[in-house]
Amino acid sequence: MKNYCFNSNIYIYQKEVKWKADEINTIRKVIKVTNTQRNGLTIRLSNDKEVKSFNLKWKGINKSTNILSFLNNNKVFSFENNMIYLGDIIISYDTLLKEVKSKKIDFKDHLSHILIHGILHLKGYTHEKEEDTRLMQNEEKRLLKNLKIKNPYKI
Repeated sequence: MKNYCFNSNIYIYQKEVKWKADEINTIRKVIKVTNTQRNGLTIRLSNDKEVKSFNLKWKGINKSTNILSFLNNNKVFSFENNMIYLGDIIISYDTLLKEVKSKKIDFKDHLSHILIHGILHLKGYTHEKEEDTRLMQNEEKRLLKNLKIKNPYKI
């Protein structure tokens, strides 16, 4: 497993060898555009098998998905590091690859979109109600536009 330290608060763990350096750079860009660099965050780059295991253990769902976000409900402020630890994210390379092939979209664009989605969950955004979904999607579109990525919700 490779480990990358974005800064003293953000760690990226590469569990799956299929992840490439270019995709790590995409993750760094998303961290910057979401203004997350001053918060604590762990991102685990993995595969379907591991994501399925996490999904079953923590969410009770026996299947893989593209991304899982685990919010740090304590929101403890660290005076030592001057930050709040947001939580943990795990991403499946396998599911992302299947989605980009079926939708005929760019891998890095899709990675950016789902990572933004996951980070927004850690920042308190939800899509439980229609209004919440609209607010979250609008923020996703705004951040994607800053990365020069097309609106994924346009049909």
